[in-house]
Amino acid sequence: MIPAHLIESLANEYLEGTQLSLVEATVSEDNDIEIIITRKDEGVSVDDCVNLSRHIESKLDRDKEDFSLTVSSAGI
Repeated sequence: MIPAHLIESLANEYLEGTQLSLVEATVSEDNDIEIIITRKDEGVSVDDCVNLSRHIESKLDRDKEDFSLTVSSAGI
């Protein structure tokens, strides 16, 4: 199982220096990863979610552990 603290760390690494912030990151026993982000003054765009997803996927190895990844906004 992929540790939730790893996912939180990867998300925060990407979000640092942006107006986005991590609300929640969870990982189920089946490696279903769910990440929720928010932006203070504006909404979160689809591109924001896609870019964070790509960042996290680039840091994980599907050959070691398969996973599913969902990134969404706290407002959706």
